[in-house]
Amino acid sequence: GAVAQVPTSEALAMALLDGCRAVSDGDLAARVFELRRRATGGTPSGKLLVAVCGALVDCDSAERACEFCEGEMLPRGCWPDTALAGALSAAATQLGKPELAQRLAEHSAGHGGRSGSGQGGSSGELQRHATMIKTYAKERNLAAASAVFGRLRESGTQLTPLIFNCFLDACVQCSDVERATQHFEEMKQLNFIDVVGYNTMLKMHLLRGHTEQARALVKEMSSRGLQANKVTYNELLHAKVIAKDRKGMWSILEEMQGAGVKPNSVTCSILLKSLSVHSDPEDVRCVVGLIEDIEEAIDEVLFSSVIEACIRIKQLDLLSDLMRRYRHKGSFVNLSAPTYGSMIKAYGQAGDATRVSELWHEMEEHGVKPTSITLGCMVEALVVNGQADEAWDLIHKELEDEERRGCINTVIYSTVLKGFAVTKRIDKVFVCYKEMRSKGIPCNTITYNTMLDACAKSCAMARAAQLLEDMAASGVEPDIITYSTIVKGYCVEGDVDRAFHVLEEMKSDGKFHPDEIMYNSILDGCAKQHRVDDALRILEEMKSVGVIPSNYTLSILVKLLGHARRLSQAFRMMEELSTEHNFRPNVQVYTCLVQACILNRKLDRALSLHDTMVADATCWTDDKFYAVLARGCLQMHQPLKAVDVVRAAYQLPGHSLAEPSRRNSRPVGIEWRALEEVASRLQNGSREEQEALSKLSDDLMEYRG
Repeated sequence: GAVAQVPTSEALAMALLDGCRAVSDGDLAARVFELRRRATGGTPSGKLLVAVCGALVDCDSAERACEFCEGEMLPRGCWPDTALAGALSAAATQLGKPELAQRLAEHSAGHGGRSGSGQGGSSGELQRHATMIKTYAKERNLAAASAVFGRLRESGTQLTPLIFNCFLDACVQCSDVERATQHFEEMKQLNFIDVVGYNTMLKMHLLRGHTEQARALVKEMSSRGLQANKVTYNELLHAKVIAKDRKGMWSILEEMQGAGVKPNSVTCSILLKSLSVHSDPEDVRCVVGLIEDIEEAIDEVLFSSVIEACIRIKQLDLLSDLMRRYRHKGSFVNLSAPTYGSMIKAYGQAGDATRVSELWHEMEEHGVKPTSITLGCMVEALVVNGQADEAWDLIHKELEDEERRGCINTVIYSTVLKGFAVTKRIDKVFVCYKEMRSKGIPCNTITYNTMLDACAKSCAMARAAQLLEDMAASGVEPDIITYSTIVKGYCVEGDVDRAFHVLEEMKSDGKFHPDEIMYNSILDGCAKQHRVDDALRILEEMKSVGVIPSNYTLSILVKLLGHARRLSQAFRMMEELSTEHNFRPNVQVYTCLVQACILNRKLDRALSLHDTMVADATCWTDDKFYAVLARGCLQMHQPLKAVDVVRAAYQLPGHSLAEPSRRNSRPVGIEWRALEEVASRLQNGSREEQEALSKLSDDLMEYRG
């Protein structure tokens, strides 16, 4: 703001551009050009044009430099000098601008590389050579950079710290530590040393993890009367953050502030990277305080870092608060579509649908055009919050806008399809699918799998055949998920024979092999149909092809055998499968086995399973396990045994069951509804049972405090 009030002479503009190079700020260079252009009535000199373009190259804004050359320089007949032309030509080639690269090469060949500014002199010569050295350094061509530096020294041109610093940086970028150290020592001898050189060497040592050498450099710099600047402290700070040295990080910041060097946006961005979900709340508060105190305006780079940090530490309320405060202060920056997309996704995952809508409307009010990714984030946020209809309406609205129509893609439509599928709105799934095809949006394997899953969940497998035909007609290949979904769908509907047919068809095709998920689906289907022999045959096939059964597989088989009144076989199955495949039965398997015992009226075996389970230090009970066991006691007309189970669940004294073997084992309790059932039975039971209830109630009250 202050610069805009000062008449921008050419000398001031050139000085400001030197400053832009020093801080590597391409945005500021572009702003300086705009100020000077206004000051000259739209006719800046060729010298300034070349300087601005060179500054953009030096600030790592190669694409903007190429655009500046094409849009501002060449239309005015202003051509870059040899060094700048070389840098622009390399950038143009890399950016896919062959026409610009060709024009620059042809002009340089025909005009000997004379600059359009018409100005020479040693200062311009040094700047051109500095640009060439930087260009070669970015290409990691130290030999070429060294040759340029050597020719310049031999030419007799009076050198400055600028050119020495450029070559030092080239040595560091090319990872030649020995050459960098030798060159730095020579700079000291020639008294060409400054803060920039020290910062370059500092960066080299920190990148290599040499913190002691880095601190020694800072002391040496101070002894030479050179004041450490923001770059110095930011490099030291960054190293501490990378090392996760929280104490060292805050020590560097304290040292920085003690030296009168104020933190800037780079400092804040570095500190934001240190924050995690486990960070001390005081650290978060301090970083936010620093951001609010920095002198420069908060740009999108810094605010994007704020957003990223708030999402990472799961403090979206803090993000909302900061956005309100910055907007109120008038320092709120215009955000890009990707930044809005990140926030929309985060708030969507957090379940804040209201904030999601607010951000979308804010983005539109600021004239920010969403990309397909931003739109995808918005659609997903609506769908995960149960607003699939609203997501579909948004797609229709975007399709009406000619500029935004191209953002609608397969992923976005598939997300809406998934939203309708999850809520089993099968008619909506097919209407959306029909619309998708009518608008020429291609369907991929994920799209078809989503719709097949909807058919499976909605018991609408009659529609699956048409989907498979469409899939084949569109040239979309099914995958293992496609087959697994179809098998699961038929099993859910009870058509296990059809599921077997799909399995055999897939096996004969040879492209895919059944996996555990598919085998478990068929086993579950067999269990629901009480097809024991088929289930055992599938288990043997599963093992023969190398698909290892899991606890989930075992739980299905235990339930099946329990219902078939094959309790002893269920126990053997648990022992054999877990031993053969080296896994330990989990609480779900034990719960199924308890249910099998109760079904077969073997309460003692069910209770002994509890003792076996708590003796296993690797297996944890849960409230559902105790609920099933307690209900089993009630079904077997043993309410006092149910009291024992409740006491064991809360680790209360006075029960006959085994105690947990592991140390520091915490009570898991019992499902509340099961506890109510036990209490109701005891209350209506004998005097002994009523007394047991009274004692249990007192002990539970004491347990809960």
